[in-house]
Amino acid sequence: MASLFPIKAQSEPVQPSEIAQIRNKIDKSFKEFAELISAVRRPLPNQTGDGTYLPTKDDPPDVLQKINAGLKDLSSLGITDIATLLQVQEKQKTGALWDDKKYLMERLIQTAARFPDGSATGKKVTDGFLESLYNDLKHPPQSYLGKEYQYRSADGSNNSLVHPNVGKAGQPYARTVAPKQMQPGALPAPEDIFDSVMTRTHHEPHPNKISSMLFYLASIIIHDVFLTDRKDFSYSLTSSYLDLSPLYGKDLPDQLAMRTMKDGKIKADCFSESRLLNFPPGVGAILIMYNRFHNSVVDTLARINQNGQFTPPSTAYPSVKTDDPKFDPKWKTYDENLFQVGRLITCGLYINHILLDYVRTILNLNKTNYDWALDPRANIPSVPVGAGNQVSAEFNLVYRWHSAISDRDEKWTWDLWKSQFPELGDPETADWHDFVKAAAVKEDEANAMDPQDRPFGGFKRGPDGKFTDDDLVNLLCDSIEDVANSFGANRVPPVMRVVEILGMKQARAWNVASLNEFRVYFGLEPHKTFESINSDPYVAEQLKHLYDHPDYVELYPGLVTEESKIPMVPGAGLTPSYTVSRAVLSDAVALVRGDRFYTIDYHPKKLTNWGYSEAASDVTIDNGAVFYKLFLNAFPHHFKPNSVYIHYPLTIPSEMQKVLTNLERGPNYSYDRPKRLPSTKVISSYATVKAILTNTEAFKVSVSDSMAYLLGDSAKAYMVSEDGAKSAASRKMMEEAIYLDGKWESEVRQFYEVTTEKLLKEKSYKIAKKNQVDIIRDIGNLAHVHFAAEMWALPLKTTERPLGVFTEHEMYLIMAGMFTAVFFDPDPVNSYPLHQKTKKATKLLGDLVEANVTEIHAGGVFSRIIDAVFPHPSPLKDYGVNLIKRLLKSGMDVKQLVWGHILGTVGAMTANQGQLFAQTLEYYLTTGSEHLPAINALAKDDSDAAFEKLMRYVMEGARLAGESGVYRQSTKACEVTDGKRTVKLAAGDKILLNLFAASRDSAVFPNPDKVDLKRPLESYITLGIGSQQFLGDGVTRVALTAMFKVIGKLNKLRPTLGDQGKIYKVDAPYPEEGGQPVGPWYHNYLTESHDRLWPFPQSMKVNWD
Repeated sequence: MASLFPIKAQSEPVQPSEIAQIRNKIDKSFKEFAELISAVRRPLPNQTGDGTYLPTKDDPPDVLQKINAGLKDLSSLGITDIATLLQVQEKQKTGALWDDKKYLMERLIQTAARFPDGSATGKKVTDGFLESLYNDLKHPPQSYLGKEYQYRSADGSNNSLVHPNVGKAGQPYARTVAPKQMQPGALPAPEDIFDSVMTRTHHEPHPNKISSMLFYLASIIIHDVFLTDRKDFSYSLTSSYLDLSPLYGKDLPDQLAMRTMKDGKIKADCFSESRLLNFPPGVGAILIMYNRFHNSVVDTLARINQNGQFTPPSTAYPSVKTDDPKFDPKWKTYDENLFQVGRLITCGLYINHILLDYVRTILNLNKTNYDWALDPRANIPSVPVGAGNQVSAEFNLVYRWHSAISDRDEKWTWDLWKSQFPELGDPETADWHDFVKAAAVKEDEANAMDPQDRPFGGFKRGPDGKFTDDDLVNLLCDSIEDVANSFGANRVPPVMRVVEILGMKQARAWNVASLNEFRVYFGLEPHKTFESINSDPYVAEQLKHLYDHPDYVELYPGLVTEESKIPMVPGAGLTPSYTVSRAVLSDAVALVRGDRFYTIDYHPKKLTNWGYSEAASDVTIDNGAVFYKLFLNAFPHHFKPNSVYIHYPLTIPSEMQKVLTNLERGPNYSYDRPKRLPSTKVISSYATVKAILTNTEAFKVSVSDSMAYLLGDSAKAYMVSEDGAKSAASRKMMEEAIYLDGKWESEVRQFYEVTTEKLLKEKSYKIAKKNQVDIIRDIGNLAHVHFAAEMWALPLKTTERPLGVFTEHEMYLIMAGMFTAVFFDPDPVNSYPLHQKTKKATKLLGDLVEANVTEIHAGGVFSRIIDAVFPHPSPLKDYGVNLIKRLLKSGMDVKQLVWGHILGTVGAMTANQGQLFAQTLEYYLTTGSEHLPAINALAKDDSDAAFEKLMRYVMEGARLAGESGVYRQSTKACEVTDGKRTVKLAAGDKILLNLFAASRDSAVFPNPDKVDLKRPLESYITLGIGSQQFLGDGVTRVALTAMFKVIGKLNKLRPTLGDQGKIYKVDAPYPEEGGQPVGPWYHNYLTESHDRLWPFPQSMKVNWD
């Protein structure tokens, strides 16, 4: 692996410009991880409260060239402030924002006032100013407050506030193209058209190896916006918006039939649109994933309860039915709000699937490293948004893609015909009148059933109403592996004959324009010959005899038989007919940009901060594709987070393996067919936890793969990456190097006391007359970052070290990412993004550390980097360099030492210590606040005895509140006793040892919920046991106690008033299928923006006197 920073050992000092070059190299890559980096010469951030930089944006260049030359003669009129008018015109032409601190508006008023009465130029200036002021506000308004407009209506009404019925279910189809071309009085029979140029005679796999899954998603999209009324073909019974009506229902009665009316949830593993039961079951499986996503979302919304938006009523849930007059309306409101916001979030993910997975595949962007996307939501001031949409009859025909039905799905459809319509006989000769009657009966029967009672795919539901994950995953994997057929003439399966005949008759009833008229409308040249429509001599000849002239070819037969495009990367991925490929993009833009809930009203205030982020995409992951979120949410126990099946399900896996390999991204993904992953079992009793931790033969450490992914194969020998001789040797080497100096304890204590005091002085401030600081973000997390930087000579940017590379918060993010990705990664959905971003950031840090160690190894007292970054002595500067030298004496090469040992240690002993500090402090500021006076007194006592007693308080607080845990893997089948239950383990099962619960086991800790300073220190297992303790166990005890000694001195320490004085957290999901937590369980913590869930506490502000 080539070093990002190939700095050779040399004697001359590092110049600031060289450090700046290093920083600039880092800039682009690290933005993907933390979005915080700037040039090394940039001053330390001091304009924000959280230690990050404020973004800056330069004015657009060369704007003066855009200014109207007519202003040049103003000086002759006595108007001297021409610069004001130039600046105003610049802002208006470029759309640049005004800096109102420069009083530009006031200067404009002064300038306008100086023009003489009747001046034409003065009138233009005044008129322009008035126009600008008027246009500042929308006329009429595009977004309203009020319950009626807050959420999507069930039938699509009120989406457009100007035209509330546009796009509403039950409205007539629009017409896109006027049919001005006179057609022959007698058109060919649809039966003849199908039998000659449509029926399948070619079985050709799709040229881009698109899977059937793309067409399953297309089927959902089509049925989302098209539902022709059987009684009147002119009307569509569903809305013209992509609002997931196939899942939720086309109108209020359908929607109510889908809902449980409790906690915002919908009925499990079902969907509203009965027509899709007659499609290959992969279509329904996708809808079931959206169903599960919705129910998961409303669960999380309720747990987060942002700003009290989803606070349940204080009364007990009513025992009567929801339609009973006695049912408490507050519970109805609670359910309604959760359901509606959950629907907005689910639709937000759905639209991103369409734009960033589906459309990218259609354009073959999935086979590139480009981040570009055709996103209609772009900010284009001149193009209206949220204006509404009404689907047209023509596009009902554009989206009939039966040619692409795979061979497998063709067989499935034949079997469906035989089981559903045996009385109709052969589908190739069946009468369409009989089919319409029989299909209507079947549809009415399905619609009369509760959605959860309708049979689906031959699968059986469990007691919870769900299908088994194994069945659904197997179905989806088969569908992802199933290559679709190609587009073009003579490719529609014969079993679809009556459906296509009905389509042609429907198109004639709509009187749609011809193929050539449709093409001209979209700016395409009309076909002048039949060979232009399709170069296949047979097809061209058949069309000639059917229609006589290219201008007479009807729209629908023309779209089906027109020649298909050839693949182009990027550009042509779907490769349908030429006309379809053009028209479908226009419709996609109209559907999304015209939807108020995807444009004007798509923001965190509608979806909540967390919901907005949950549906969002990230171009650093799969170039923005987001399908993996849906799969991992629905099936967390089957798909590896990096499975190509879920990251690129719209193209068959074998094709994507070739593509990703060519793009040099192949190793980032797994190409194995998914299957049920080893079960996760949770162990909570102290005795069993201890037994498992000490039995390294039966229960092995299972983080070596994650370590190797982040740090390379060198990390597999890291002391806690696996069990065995190599890891034991690693531990011994690191312990001897770190603890060789008997003074380590006093040095660590001194460092943490000095650093905590220094951070407290730097980061605290006055709010009115109160002292205040963010004790977690700015003290607890950062103290450990400073320690790691000093200990391992990391290039941290501080006031004393302005040439450092990483700011405090950047370094913390890297270390937190490393720990989570390797040691405690329980969130499948966010696992892959976490690993990808952490790997990039760790590579940046590791290359710098390697360059540093290389120079120390070459014989320098200090490396050039350290001399530049650490110009002044520090308590641990000598310690850190000598530590590296002691490790080098082992004979280990530099790369092995850095990537196999140093970085692993940095990641294993930083963020988790910050977490433990935060959890312990929170306990003593809340539940254990009665102990604060004693802690305050001990903190002010400088005796060794007081320090030892204070350590007891710290260890008890950590025992009661420290949410630590470790994973092990069973090497063989066995049974273990966990409290009162017996747990069966299979070989390969993952075991989560709940140290949090074990630390409250009353068998070991009498009165487990009380602080007891007499407990033996060796009984604490918060940091592990024996050979599998984190290396920094001794360091951690001293460090946390030293920090408490500084913080504990603060008089009347207390959380600040209001929301900022709280740590926001929610119960973490329980990983054991069908199980429930035994004893205390873990939390996930909200970021400061409340937009993400994270393993570590992020913020809590405190005051003191």
